[in-house]
Amino acid sequence: MAYIRFRIDGAVEQSAYNALPAATKTAIRGRFRQLKTFCSKINEGTPNEEDTVRFKYHICRHDEGKSCEPEIDI
Repeated sequence: MAYIRFRIDGAVEQSAYNALPAATKTAIRGRFRQLKTFCSKINEGTPNEEDTVRFKYHICRHDEGKSCEPEIDI
């Protein structure tokens, strides 16, 4: 079986994200959650299982020389 595999990694400045209306933030998370419902793990239950149902976000502080905050599931 073949899969369409998405790998998305984007960094948005926190001030720009905070400026978005709450409805926009909710819609973005909602679309990711919707996509997540169609996802399945590749080779589930086998030694070579791949975690292909992973939608998370976190606050990154590498530009400040600090560690990232813990990841949060979407």
